[in-house]
Amino acid sequence: MFNPSEINCTKWVVINFIILAAAGVLLRYVQCFSAPSINYQFLLHAHSHFAFAGWMFLSIALLVVHNFNAKDTLFNKHFKSIFLITLLVSFGMLLSFFLIGYKSFSILLSTLFIFVGYWFVFVTFKSKTFNQQSASIVNLLLKGSLIFLVVSSIGPFALGYLKASGFKNHSLQQNAIYFYLHFQLNGFMQLALLGLFFKNYLKSNMPISHVNAFWTKVLMISTLPLYAMFTLWTHPSVWVYILTFLAALAHLLSWLVLILRLKADLKPLSFLTTIALIAICLQFVFQMLIAIPAIGNWVFESHNLIIGYIHLLTLGSLSPLIIDLFIKAGYLKPSVKLNYLFVTAILIYLVLLFGSAFLGAFQIYIPHLNILLFASNLALPFIGLGYFLNINSTVKIDLG
Repeated sequence: MFNPSEINCTKWVVINFIILAAAGVLLRYVQCFSAPSINYQFLLHAHSHFAFAGWMFLSIALLVVHNFNAKDTLFNKHFKSIFLITLLVSFGMLLSFFLIGYKSFSILLSTLFIFVGYWFVFVTFKSKTFNQQSASIVNLLLKGSLIFLVVSSIGPFALGYLKASGFKNHSLQQNAIYFYLHFQLNGFMQLALLGLFFKNYLKSNMPISHVNAFWTKVLMISTLPLYAMFTLWTHPSVWVYILTFLAALAHLLSWLVLILRLKADLKPLSFLTTIALIAICLQFVFQMLIAIPAIGNWVFESHNLIIGYIHLLTLGSLSPLIIDLFIKAGYLKPSVKLNYLFVTAILIYLVLLFGSAFLGAFQIYIPHLNILLFASNLALPFIGLGYFLNINSTVKIDLG
């Protein structure tokens, strides 16, 4: 049986958050000051791969196990291996991408991570406890998220095929990367955390009504055509813009309908979940606006708006949900001050990113913007350290 004290799951996940935040600070440092010994693109790849594997995936996997294991023998048998391999692969990718970039060893590790994801999907779908809630909104969202985790892997494999075959079309290669990003971020991660949110905040695990099931499926299915949003940078035909707008509209509408219909059945929301849900609403509105050609063209010409969108999703909604669910699970001790500091740091960072882009449209520029972005990022590793010191060591993951 898996003894969680052997690998200290929560501690490692929070340590990964601290390392990820420190890598983000280093990225901003390189943009501000001379650092000829650091390859910015290598560091960027290391940061993003470690974010997906070491922070997001491990956090979601840990929360799924906490919420659904109930002494399930499959989870007992497999989760320790999944966790340890992902941890090793995460640090391997962090170092290899930072030192050598996209080389054979880095690609091998990222491919191994994909297969570990398949393994996790298989184990979760086979879990008896997970399938006991097959008629709930929680189960529907989590199953959809796991399917999208598998779908996302088409992107890297397509990219590998394009490069191996000598196909030089840059747009296709870039869109293969965006395919992976979209179905990881908007598919797997967001839907999984929304499912876990409802698991913890719905007053009862009641069977899902036909109407709620319909809108949940609309939310999930609209994720498929919403990928078109990531191809707008190539200035495609007008029908692609229309498809993106309709998908984004369906995404936003289904989300609002679900929240309004389930509002009465939700427990009081914490500060972090309130922030996360607001961020999701803003993200969905942003997706609709991108589908307007004039706005979309402007967005894809603005580096800060693209970075802002990604961090609105990862730092604005996904990370606050993870931390809140860790607190709900008892892994972290509640700390109002830390949560306020975390949200404040994120808010300052996002306001600088989005604000600089909007002001730039009117030829107004924020002085020393990169320095300000660097300074706003500096707080995150220390906030992560605060969460590390707040780990509740008396709470163990009960896997039997």
